[in-house]
Amino acid sequence: MSAAAWAVGTLCFGAGLVAALMARARVVAFPSFALPLAWLLALVAFGLTLPSDPAPYFQAGGALGWGVLTASGLWIAGAFVGSRLHYEWLGALLPLSAPVLALIFAPNDLLPALWGIGIATGIVWLPLGRAWSSLEGVALSTLALSWATGLSLYAGTPRWFGVCLAGAGLAAFGLATLLARQARKGWWYSHVLLFGGFTITAVGYQLAGSKAPWLMLVLQTLIAATLARALSGSEPWSRYALLVWVGLLASAFATLRGYGLAVAALMVALYALVMSHREFTRTEAREAALYTVGALLLTSVVGFRLFVLSYPLRTPRADLYLYFTLLAFLIALVGLGALAHWWSLRGERGPVWRTLLAGFWATVAPLTLTAIFGERAAAGWSVGALSASLSAYLYGNHLYQWLMPLSLLALIVLLPLAGIAATFAEQPREVRIGIAAGLTVALVLTALLVAWLDRERES
Repeated sequence: MSAAAWAVGTLCFGAGLVAALMARARVVAFPSFALPLAWLLALVAFGLTLPSDPAPYFQAGGALGWGVLTASGLWIAGAFVGSRLHYEWLGALLPLSAPVLALIFAPNDLLPALWGIGIATGIVWLPLGRAWSSLEGVALSTLALSWATGLSLYAGTPRWFGVCLAGAGLAAFGLATLLARQARKGWWYSHVLLFGGFTITAVGYQLAGSKAPWLMLVLQTLIAATLARALSGSEPWSRYALLVWVGLLASAFATLRGYGLAVAALMVALYALVMSHREFTRTEAREAALYTVGALLLTSVVGFRLFVLSYPLRTPRADLYLYFTLLAFLIALVGLGALAHWWSLRGERGPVWRTLLAGFWATVAPLTLTAIFGERAAAGWSVGALSASLSAYLYGNHLYQWLMPLSLLALIVLLPLAGIAATFAEQPREVRIGIAAGLTVALVLTALLVAWLDRERES
């Protein structure tokens, strides 16, 4: 990493600190400490990547730490601008600019930098919760853009296409906001502006000589979004309209494999971001939820695709239907559901320690299972986590909003760290049993701590 890159990262992180302190001063009630807490968590995460001898931990060149530093600062500043100052467009623009900086300043270490951006996204998502109405859409858009940019290295496609697509989506967001101020409200304006911008981007790349089927991907996403809008009009169909996104997943993958799926995921995430602003799109709550859960589905599968390409399973572990994969799948499906239920018991004004414990176990559990059983467990956990979120949405359970960040935390952390954790799976059986025993002891101590804290709170 160059000195200029570190200067930009430090500047972004400093801007995040200023925003966190301003948020603390402006608001007394919850979540006044959310942004400062996110900044402190980002500082701890960056501290884990500080240089050792001879190179920084996890990734050569410190690109992972640079991604955490840069993106977390932009995230916190964007959250302050969006949630406190109510400039939603600018608030979304700041974190979405992090992959652009990675392309400019870390072209040779792009994947570690993008993984750092993902870690920063998870750090901010947990403490902010539902404090910022745009948070889910911006987080999913940022992850989709980062992972799409990462997949371009494997697919041999233009690195900047995802950035141009995101730029078109944000431009449409800004225009829709301006139209809303002139009393031109309705979902139709945003719908046309978004897919008009996507189409212009695709046509531009086609005219520039690109042979990839960009227009086909835009058309597929347009059809899926329109169908989802039509089916979301009634309560029963709004749940089963989830199949529309499954159809888009299949068609986009068939068109351009993993990168085609990433492009579709980015468009749907941007669509969910804009449609979540019901004050000028005039969409109902179940419609906005349908778009968000579609973005979650597509983005999670994109992350899983990047995980599989980054950690190709070797012959003894290539059969994903083995017992250990199923075990991790079931633990994630049941465990994350219980964790999200416990996290939501105190509601949005719950104590900070609940959020920290929920995030801790959503990240430590998959890493530990990977250390015991290898990459198979990481794959099983990722699919089980996504299944928990989709099941909660499909059956009308409010927990899906709490499950979304928990389900994505595993992918966010496993991408940079699964290779390190999996090395322990090669150790003797006694070592793996010791890791499992340590996980069990930590779980018991956590349960005792939670029982004591709840008892103290009630007394």
